[in-house]
Amino acid sequence: MDFRLSEEQQIAVDAFRRFLDEEIRPAVARYDDTFIPKDDMRQLLKQLLQYGMGNGLASEDDGGMALDPVTFGLLFEQLARVSPDLGIVVLIQEESGLLLRAGSDEIKQQYLAPLLEGDKFGSIGISEPGAGSNIVEISCKAKPDGDDFLISGEKTWISSGHYSDFNICVARVNDDPAAGLALFLVDRDDGYESQNIPKMALNRQSTAQLFFDEVRVPAERVLFPAGEGLKRLLTLLEGSRPMVGLMSVGISQAALDYSIEYAKDRKQHGKPIAAHQLIQARVAEMAVKLEASRLMLYKALDQVGRGQRSDFQSGMAKYFATEAAIEITRHAMAIHGGNGVTREFPIEELYRMAPILTVTEGTPEMQKLIIGRTLLGVPAF
Repeated sequence: MDFRLSEEQQIAVDAFRRFLDEEIRPAVARYDDTFIPKDDMRQLLKQLLQYGMGNGLASEDDGGMALDPVTFGLLFEQLARVSPDLGIVVLIQEESGLLLRAGSDEIKQQYLAPLLEGDKFGSIGISEPGAGSNIVEISCKAKPDGDDFLISGEKTWISSGHYSDFNICVARVNDDPAAGLALFLVDRDDGYESQNIPKMALNRQSTAQLFFDEVRVPAERVLFPAGEGLKRLLTLLEGSRPMVGLMSVGISQAALDYSIEYAKDRKQHGKPIAAHQLIQARVAEMAVKLEASRLMLYKALDQVGRGQRSDFQSGMAKYFATEAAIEITRHAMAIHGGNGVTREFPIEELYRMAPILTVTEGTPEMQKLIIGRTLLGVPAF
């Protein structure tokens, strides 16, 4: 195995890193963990598109950059280091684009093209108040009505939900737990409503509840019919879980960078705290967990890029990286001492961000069940 970046990858990562530090970091910092309005978020997204963030995984025929998953991940990690909030928006744009590829030419022209240009925001409606990681418990209903479907139900924890110009809604067409699920493209003008959910962190972007009350959707906007919806969702999650893990890596890398800088500058007992054994031990542990997370995640992305099944590797990598981020940010706070809990230093926000990603795209418990099922050959759910 060759772990070296290609020359093209290294150039892209270096250029994107400079751009993020010079342009995006100060722009995002102005909002201080408060909601970025839709028009402002659109402008930020449009700036990121030139580096493949929001259009990177789409094919060139569709108007994207056709980046392989590993190259996309290398860039995405840099974005997460500077702004996990923007990382979430970008990830949802990418996932929405992948699902829209199943649509007709008319759907691609009306939704996919403006999505890849940053003119439309997508969202994906999976989680519900009574259905989280176990997708087969989804109760949102799609009732046939002539040539249309009437969708009724509630979705929650929907990233970009309040921004969204459309939602790719997972709804139940019949009572079969798995084969009864279909994916519908629901336009905002069809009538769904949204409401933001305040959280402990990651509030610069939208996490929302969506409400569907007999929202009429034409049959031609069924992206994946019943019998195909669940399979497509599981494939999508295999590729998205490593990206959530990379957001944790970005948080962890930022925490490590800030800790190293602080340890060199802060003096106690007549010398920088970097010279104290316990500080060096904490920094070493942070670095080891970060590097292990990174290697596991890029192995998963390599499998995705090769078209191999990756639920086992993606589950392990996502579980390990998100849990490691909690430990790494805790060490960072300890290194900063009392300053770590103040808003004058960035560590307290990183510390609040890290736990949220453990529940995104499947909880640690769900990842363990996926791992255990693969190893033991016996499903526990």
